[in-house]
Amino acid sequence: MAEAHPGEIMALVSEQAAHAGCEASCGGAHVATERGLVQLMGASQGLPAPLIYRKGWALLGYLAVESNRKHSRIALAALLWPSLSETSALTNLRQVLSNLNRYCSNALGPDALRIERGSVGLFRDDQVRFDIDLLQLAPCQAVYMLARQSCFLDGMDDIAGIDFHSWLETTRQELDGRLIDAAEKCCDELLASQQWERAAMMARSLSLHDPWNEAHAQRVMRAHAGGGMRAAAVKAYQRFEVMLRAELGLDTSVELRQLLAQISNGVGALAGEVTSGLRMERGRISGVVLG
Repeated sequence: MAEAHPGEIMALVSEQAAHAGCEASCGGAHVATERGLVQLMGASQGLPAPLIYRKGWALLGYLAVESNRKHSRIALAALLWPSLSETSALTNLRQVLSNLNRYCSNALGPDALRIERGSVGLFRDDQVRFDIDLLQLAPCQAVYMLARQSCFLDGMDDIAGIDFHSWLETTRQELDGRLIDAAEKCCDELLASQQWERAAMMARSLSLHDPWNEAHAQRVMRAHAGGGMRAAAVKAYQRFEVMLRAELGLDTSVELRQLLAQISNGVGALAGEVTSGLRMERGRISGVVLG
């Protein structure tokens, strides 16, 4: 079974969530709205005013991820203009920084971007400034916001040399992982708050992303059982068991079989057990690579 890309899964989650009416907030804290945040994960639709340099946008994304520390001007110039001489690259950097500073003063505040003679840094307080901040602070909101958008720094793949491209690819992978973590946390919050239908949609989407993950299978079963659909929960287990044996030659865990027995017998307050054992099972099967 092919693994789906996180963006495809989260697009499905977004569509389902919008239908269920929980796009803004579901179970977690609503700390910010999409309006007002700098959209580093948004699809490329041109530069926001007053930015005029694509490398200025790329630099902002870099500084946002690598924030709260100083970066050498020479290192940044080499990162963005690897084929130019140091003098020419620094001249270009100075022009880009002048333009970027005007944007940051409006979007982030006058003290966020600190430009010194030999260094540059983006320094931020605990306030949410960028869409990527929501991944940790408001997982449900992050899922439903970022699912509608494209990859981090979309359209910036050709902006510089191999060093920047390598950093960009690594950062995108990390953000994709954090997006899936946010979806897992959101699903657990939905289960804990007994929002069974929404939890079931999220759990099924997570299972599509990582079909061999027992934690996701548990989420699907608990969501169905909590909503009074015990037969659906049992069928979810049976599908997972068949797939696991056919594709990996493995049996389900004792814990998952115990959950099946509880559901079949109508035993246990499932809403109070949503996090027990999930962390233990997450790594047991997840990440298996087929030969």
